[in-house]
Amino acid sequence: MRVKRRRPTSVFLALSALSLGLIAWSGPVAAPAGAQNSPAPALTLKKAHRGESFPDFRGKKPIFVLILGSDSRSKQPEAIAHGRADVIELVGINPVQKKASILGFPRDSWVNIPGHGMNKINDAMYYGGPEGAVNVIEDLTGIQIDYYALSSFYWFREMVRDLGGVDVVVPYDMSDSYSKARFKAGKRHLNGKQALAFTRNRHDPPNGDFGRSYNCGTMLISFLKDFQEDFKQNPGLMLDWIGAGNRYTRTDLAFDELVDFAFLGSEIPAKKVNNFVVPGSTGMEGSESVVHISPSANAMYADMRADGIIKGG
Repeated sequence: MRVKRRRPTSVFLALSALSLGLIAWSGPVAAPAGAQNSPAPALTLKKAHRGESFPDFRGKKPIFVLILGSDSRSKQPEAIAHGRADVIELVGINPVQKKASILGFPRDSWVNIPGHGMNKINDAMYYGGPEGAVNVIEDLTGIQIDYYALSSFYWFREMVRDLGGVDVVVPYDMSDSYSKARFKAGKRHLNGKQALAFTRNRHDPPNGDFGRSYNCGTMLISFLKDFQEDFKQNPGLMLDWIGAGNRYTRTDLAFDELVDFAFLGSEIPAKKVNNFVVPGSTGMEGSESVVHISPSANAMYADMRADGIIKGG
């Protein structure tokens, strides 16, 4: 079977999305539309705490990455970094067991934002950038985050387009006039616009924003699976992928870190990635509709903190 041609930033989405690498699907081919003329990178992957050494990808300690999707429609880096976080997914990776877990946080979760009191969790990035979101998730979960990955609506759509689309199992029929998600249940091949609609749909999911956050985790796993299928066919492309994709990404990771990250991603089967969303309920705070995270989430945080894995999935 022939390996599909991929463009530079696409695996950055696939693996950084699942926090398992920042690489590209193919060698020297075209960047996403607008990438060369835009002041903003398609994706930002950085250490969550400057000056700290990166985790040993072959060691015993779990690795944690926070995935953030900005709601900004701008192409300007500052606007993207200070948009509201429409996607908030914490990924734990166990390099020994070759397993991972995704824990999603509904964007309207009511939490304490230092200096701003109780507010919706998506405002943490608006006030403090990606680092502000990292701090809030760390305070909430007790988990020290190693990296964060940030993209936006525009770049998400463009990167999926350059992937040639992504195969996703749609869990139920969708017909949402707001996100434009209109799909029949079952395995579907989604283009960039459709993938964005799928991840933004919160009117069809049975549990509203909880279901939407779960679907975001499903999308991340779908990217990982696509990457691994291509990698299995031709693992020799790995260094070309990294070199090409790195031109369209802002990162403070060294080349050897990217290589280790990417190979770790190739070793964790998609079927061994558990997908969860924090438990909670909807309610009101003044005139605001919010999500109250259940105290039972504390057990999930402790479980994930121990080894990167949330049991039960």
